Amino acid sequence: MDVMMFIRILLNTYLLASLIVKPSHMQRNNWRKRHSVREKKSMSTFFNELLGGYKADEPPMKDRPTEVHIGIYINSFFSISEQTMDYSVSMYLRQHWRDPRLCYIPLSRKTISVRLGNGLWKYIWIPDTFIRNEKRATFHEVTVENRLLRLNTTGYMWYVTKITATLSCMMKLQKYPLDTQTCQMMFESFGNTMDTMYYTWFNNSIEIEKNLELPQFSLIKTLEDDCSQNYTAGFFSCLSLEFVLHRDIGFFIIQVYIPSMLIVILSWVSFWINIDASPARVSLGLLTVLTTTTMSGGARESLPRVSYIKAIDVWMIVCLVFVFASLIEYAVVNVVSRKVRSVRPSSTNENRLHIHTMTSLFRATNQSSGANDEFCHSTNNNCHNLLDYIAHLFQFKPSKENKEVYGATSCDKSRDIEESRRKARSIDKVARKAFPLGFVIFNLIYWLYYTQFAV
Repeated sequence: MDVMMFIRILLNTYLLASLIVKPSHMQRNNWRKRHSVREKKSMSTFFNELLGGYKADEPPMKDRPTEVHIGIYINSFFSISEQTMDYSVSMYLRQHWRDPRLCYIPLSRKTISVRLGNGLWKYIWIPDTFIRNEKRATFHEVTVENRLLRLNTTGYMWYVTKITATLSCMMKLQKYPLDTQTCQMMFESFGNTMDTMYYTWFNNSIEIEKNLELPQFSLIKTLEDDCSQNYTAGFFSCLSLEFVLHRDIGFFIIQVYIPSMLIVILSWVSFWINIDASPARVSLGLLTVLTTTTMSGGARESLPRVSYIKAIDVWMIVCLVFVFASLIEYAVVNVVSRKVRSVRPSSTNENRLHIHTMTSLFRATNQSSGANDEFCHSTNNNCHNLLDYIAHLFQFKPSKENKEVYGATSCDKSRDIEESRRKARSIDKVARKAFPLGFVIFNLIYWLYYTQFAV
């Protein structure tokens, strides 16, 4: 009996508690809904009251210019082009200023700032900032419009937009590819002069993504400068941000410098090839010249047609000179190796003149007397020794010196050929040392000048 009574009491207590708790949950949910509706109505009323009588085309302050703070956060740095002399960057542009017309009493203790959304930035005064050296730019709208406009109780506005822009960068390529470039980003007011507003940098105005990597470049440092300029319409405020970019040489060492060095060294192989192997040496020389010319054109393909000479031009021109000089060296060697002296003893020249005179006399006599046929028959058609023949007709006895002249000539010619070949080989030996030494000296001057001394 007592047990049954206890169970009834528990059931009644549970039913009573459920009846009490359920309405409280319902009341809480209803209160939240009413509060949400009231909050929406209050925010709508708040903005209507805030912007009542507000004129967006008038500056925040009439008695003095408005100070606009600027800062950027760089997400990515890409597409640095020498051909078009520009670069692309993706960033958050931050602007901060005070508009005393937008001061308000906080809605609650926790509400010290409100976000102005739904395109409300169209109805308030915003700095007409543009990027002076911009070629093209876009705002981001995925998945929502990437804009943030926040207002605090004292009238300070915080405006952030995400922008991807392509900016011009006037590059100086005299030291390319061992160069350091300075690219600017200039923020300027489009329609407000210094009497209306002016720009200043945030204390920490430039922030860069920690894992940011640039293609072919390293970001050395950033510099801040003032680029305000006086136009016909007035004096306009401008702030300039300079990126100091140093080009990484690794790509060019692999693609240009090492291959061209190997081609120059390959052209020196001809100095060790036999001087009689003309096809091999000429083919090797022409091959290296054509390869260097092709490589030179490829190295300059991505560059603009500037009027000054660049470091890469100096390198490729000197490499072409070296391989061309190797080909010219063989032409000199070939000419020297075939050169034969024509110097003979004076007595030989006198005998030749005597023989020539006697031969002329013989021909004149032969035309009238026909002695030539009789002699040829009498000597068994042996008409090759002109000295014996002339001596037979005119009782001229050749000297021993005249009979040995042609034998002496043959020996002198052999000695001249050997001497010429020896000189040609000595030219090759000198070239084996002179060409590498000259190329090493050029490398020392080139790398020291363009990495240490060139401005």
